[in-house]
Amino acid sequence: SYTTKVLTSLTSSESKFTMARFNSRVFVNLFLLLCINYILSHSALANQNVNKLDKHQIKLQTTIITQHHKSEDTWLAGDLGRYDLSSNHALAELHLGYTYKFNQNLQFNTHIQAQDSSESLSSSSLGLVEWNVKFNKNIDWQHSFSLTVGQFFLPISIENSEDFWESPYSIHFSALNTWIGEEFRPIGLDAQYNYFTESNDRFSIAATIFGGNDSMGSLLAYRGWSIGRHRTSLGDVLSLPNLDYLKDSGNFSKQRDDGTRPFGKELDNRPGFALRTQFSSDDLILSASWIDNQGDRELHRGEYAWDTKFAVIGAAWLINENWELLSEATQGSSIMGAGPGVDIDFYALYIMGSYLYNDNRFSLRAEQFGNDDKDKTDNESHDFGRVLVIAYSWSPENSNFKAGTELIYLNGKRTRSFSSNRVSDNESYSVSLMLSYSL
Repeated sequence: SYTTKVLTSLTSSESKFTMARFNSRVFVNLFLLLCINYILSHSALANQNVNKLDKHQIKLQTTIITQHHKSEDTWLAGDLGRYDLSSNHALAELHLGYTYKFNQNLQFNTHIQAQDSSESLSSSSLGLVEWNVKFNKNIDWQHSFSLTVGQFFLPISIENSEDFWESPYSIHFSALNTWIGEEFRPIGLDAQYNYFTESNDRFSIAATIFGGNDSMGSLLAYRGWSIGRHRTSLGDVLSLPNLDYLKDSGNFSKQRDDGTRPFGKELDNRPGFALRTQFSSDDLILSASWIDNQGDRELHRGEYAWDTKFAVIGAAWLINENWELLSEATQGSSIMGAGPGVDIDFYALYIMGSYLYNDNRFSLRAEQFGNDDKDKTDNESHDFGRVLVIAYSWSPENSNFKAGTELIYLNGKRTRSFSSNRVSDNESYSVSLMLSYSL
């Protein structure tokens, strides 16, 4: 059976998570991350004791992840693997969040991440994930509004509900939220209005105007969907596959050679926009969003401005204190260039059940994703996949530690021109281990 094959592979000498596979550079950098964590955590405690107004708030999270899978090497190293790491490699992360409160209504927020891996990845080892100023105002007990300016995660994800845009349910995010973390993080202005009922239910409507996300869609079209936890930093340049039409003789040879930059300077000077609404109560969340980056499809300084628009809907139901059910889905399109150009329709959806018992959480997620190639070029870029994720985490009460493990089964198929050969991946699986410390 497939389960027997997985267990046999995991117990083989080639597949064990042995410390010998992790080079010394990872441990040196991990030690430095833990030292920084220790120093900053004690600085945070000192700030809380000295500053009674609590104007300075520091949050920290250190995470170590190891992964074994049967798939190509990671796309972050220039290959076609769907995961953030190649098999039998490790990743160390440090997330630092700092908030300065000017007063009860106004605050500055920033999120910095440091990461190091036992393999060479195209992502930065140190980068800025979020930076923004937020203004909140309670008009009365029923009405409030907020304004946020800077770069921020648009609050559309039900899955990624914890600090640093983490998920409490699994080590790796759904394909939908993996893509959000990789390619969509507005740089602009967000306005939100909230209405509270007498039973404390909340209705909200919001609008965002943004820039700096012009290349959004390039990873989906060139690489396809992935399963990971990568949060791209401002200015990061991420690897693209060695596609024929990106070579010097290809249709898009003027695209920068080192990859794609999801967040950075505005390319076409055409701001994008987003609209969203949400209802939330003690046991139910319903949300809907529409995003359009208004890209002009033209080449600007070695990068194309993709015209990408998509809708996201989500729902979460807290059945009781133990059981939770949530689901999200997206559908949209992304177009670049003209005569010839790249034109895809895409979708992704998942449904997840989660059971929390004392210090233990068990989650089961089923999802499906796909791209439909609509352009007239010879290079097909269809993508289709189904994913099943089983995750377990242990987080003791009154402890800052969290440990988890996860099994991913992915059955997917891609068709694209990679080094002049058609590439398709069929069945693959991934097993991951995680240890995290938060303050």
